[in-house]
Amino acid sequence: EVTKDMESVPGLMTFYRYKQSDVTKDQAKLLCVVPKSLLKQDLLFAANFSRGNLAGFQWADGLVRWEQVGRQIKLVAPDTRFADKPGSPITEAVERTYRPSFLFALPIVTVTPQGDPVIDLGQALFSPAPLVQNPFGGGQVRREISRVDSVRSFPDNALIDVDLAVSDGRASIGGTTYGVSYAFRRLPDLKSYKSRVADERIGYFTTDRQDWTTKYSEREMVERFVNRWDLKKKDPTLDLSPPEKPITFIIEKSVPLQWRRFVADGILEWNKAYEKVGIVGAIVVQQQTDDNEFSSIDPADARYNFIQWTVRNSVLAMGPSRPDPRTGQILDADIVIDDSWIRHFNEASEIFAPKSLAAMMGPDTLKFLEENPAFLPPGLTVEQVKSARQTIGAELMQSNDTAGGPSSIPASQKMFPASQRQCEMAMGLVQQMSLAQLVGQQAKAKGLPKIPDHLIGSALKHIVMHEVGHTLGLRHNFKASGWLTMEQIKAARDRGEPFVASVMDYTPLAFYDGDDLTKVRSFASDTIGPYDIWAIEYGYGTPKDGEREADYLRKIAARSTERELAYGTDEDTMGLVSPDPLANRYDLSSDPTAFAANQVDLASKLLKNVREWAQTADEPNHYLRSAFVELTYERSRTLAYVARQVGGQYFSRSRASDPNAPAPLTLVDPKQQRAALDLISKTVFNEKFYDVDPDLLNRLTPPRWWQWGDFPAARVDFPYQQFVQSQYGYTLFTLTAPAVLQRVYDAEVKTVSPEKLTAAELIRTVRDNIWSELKRENFDGVSDATPAISTIRRNMQNTHLQYLLATAESEPGRVVSSDLRNIARYALRELSDSIAATLKNGERKLDFATRAHLTEARSRIDRTLDKPIVDVGPRGGIIILQEGTTGAK
Repeated sequence: EVTKDMESVPGLMTFYRYKQSDVTKDQAKLLCVVPKSLLKQDLLFAANFSRGNLAGFQWADGLVRWEQVGRQIKLVAPDTRFADKPGSPITEAVERTYRPSFLFALPIVTVTPQGDPVIDLGQALFSPAPLVQNPFGGGQVRREISRVDSVRSFPDNALIDVDLAVSDGRASIGGTTYGVSYAFRRLPDLKSYKSRVADERIGYFTTDRQDWTTKYSEREMVERFVNRWDLKKKDPTLDLSPPEKPITFIIEKSVPLQWRRFVADGILEWNKAYEKVGIVGAIVVQQQTDDNEFSSIDPADARYNFIQWTVRNSVLAMGPSRPDPRTGQILDADIVIDDSWIRHFNEASEIFAPKSLAAMMGPDTLKFLEENPAFLPPGLTVEQVKSARQTIGAELMQSNDTAGGPSSIPASQKMFPASQRQCEMAMGLVQQMSLAQLVGQQAKAKGLPKIPDHLIGSALKHIVMHEVGHTLGLRHNFKASGWLTMEQIKAARDRGEPFVASVMDYTPLAFYDGDDLTKVRSFASDTIGPYDIWAIEYGYGTPKDGEREADYLRKIAARSTERELAYGTDEDTMGLVSPDPLANRYDLSSDPTAFAANQVDLASKLLKNVREWAQTADEPNHYLRSAFVELTYERSRTLAYVARQVGGQYFSRSRASDPNAPAPLTLVDPKQQRAALDLISKTVFNEKFYDVDPDLLNRLTPPRWWQWGDFPAARVDFPYQQFVQSQYGYTLFTLTAPAVLQRVYDAEVKTVSPEKLTAAELIRTVRDNIWSELKRENFDGVSDATPAISTIRRNMQNTHLQYLLATAESEPGRVVSSDLRNIARYALRELSDSIAATLKNGERKLDFATRAHLTEARSRIDRTLDKPIVDVGPRGGIIILQEGTTGAK
């Protein structure tokens, strides 16, 4: 009676659903038979977005078990962060303390003749609250207009695809329909796979478990396993053997024809690394078409690995994988690449936005700015920063662990969100693709050939290699781009060799002035590097007969001191708190100064005649604006890496027993730090660096289209002063941020060198450079039209004052140490005196704007340094000390 008129779909679990063509039936009803043999068995539960603007995203996954409690069936989510080792007395205490949660509980509506319980799974899939982690901004699922789209069940897995109608979260009747696929998969037998211990010197994603049965003599309670595929030689006696089961990727039919070969090449490139460990043909590529054996395979089917193409009109490339939560064995992976990264041009509103800042300096920078708005670079607001943090998922990059312990985490939060494995590589590479297109435009204007497809293809291959690396278990390595010098990079590029040590870095394209686009083999490092081969050896190599695996792995990891094997990942590039100047996103070469000089020279030469090639007479003016903004940004962003050498400390993960192991932290040579400061003073802090033909500025108008919620810019004229502030703001922020000043201050006791750079010198040098006009003695010829201090320099001085005052008026010991705060305050007192002397010296000759600027600057300093001191008395009263008078109330 319960299943009357319903179709059955047998398999791992048998499902019953109404025919889709029957509009009189409840299309959200889905009966599920849970076999008694499946109760309490480990399953992998996974959710994917299959349709809509999130199509291709892995949503969440985790270990689940079906359990029966009376007339209810629960889907239980065990806490996999604790090792399950029966037989030890303390195991009972662990089980008692950390209880499993459940995703849902449903009543048994009937039982089969074999006694298997039947539930209506639709009640869970279409409940008002989404099943796992709500990404819908508070919207609720509308069951009455949702439906089951397809159901497939196989011996070891089941796939349920639904149309989920979600309200817009504002109590209106509208909303959006998402395609969501839910999958259940039987997990492998634990005896069939041997986990491999992780090592901090090599970047793998890990599966971590706390083991309370660890001996008290041990110093670590957490066991960490690398996430990797179960890839073994079919014949272990052969030097080169095919695998027992290769890793197969299917290129979805949505991938454009002209890019398919580059996608395939990027996948297969990793076979070079596997051949080094004796496995030939480890990775296989298949192309899906409309009429071959792969035509009907669903990318959401956990048995298959896909490369998907999307058109979300946003920059995207990501390659998450799904590991067995118990062992770290990777079970499936899917890569998503959006078409926009190839055809996207950066606009002025995007280029200096918080997303760009986060992409370059790390998401933790946004967190600092949100908590300390006084340090916001000019042009940014707290609201913009908050919005950017939410958009890029910075909060979800944090661990799911909480102070309350696992028992305080809801069941849906124990599902591992795919956003924790997100990759922002494409966000920065799109800017580089814009730069490449501008180089091509200039060549075209000179009558030279356009950028060949193979150059764009090589960048695509690089992205694919990067994302495939993630699916093989590898994390980012942001030190790989510091392997070679600029000269070595050009030579390697032109020979078709890797010019970065790992494709797991975020690497810019390699341009040089004078490049002949028809002869350049590749702008991207489009082959795996030495680090990639080394990392695969650690994860997938096998010891020789008679060799202990621990000894084998120890020998591999001990090579970490070799220059090409340096490793630094996301937590090593968290903005200004990360000290290593070679651990960055989108930098290049072992010398940040040489890299910056190359990019500044290239961009400056393109800017020199930008009007001649950036737009034709029949093209919109905003084409010229985009080109100007892009080239100017390229100069500024690379000089920010130069600033990171100031207060820099090279960080090494090597252990003391490794050959030629350096100290974990090595201070950057003081001469190098001062050279960096000198270059910045000659460029970023020099107003001539921002000289632009006024006629050009009057041609930089924005697009005026009004479409799809995008509104024309309010200002038609180009906001050049704000634009310049954005350019120097990041570099100035890097040199005056509390984290940098404190690191330089602390480093004073970490060296005995008499040449050491001190915090006092850094504060004084930056101040004297930015306020150098105060040394001027003769003010003849000054007028309102030719001021003593230009508008650019006045704005720069105001920004410097804003940052230094924020440190000076901070609570002692909170942002910086009390002594360092005193140094900042004294530097400001001296500045106030210098301003006073300048005002007196130029009393009659100073122009109005300069006099106003200096007067207000001095007033701000004096008000901050001499304001009342407020303190709390011994019994909670407030004691106010002001101008020598004490009062209390």
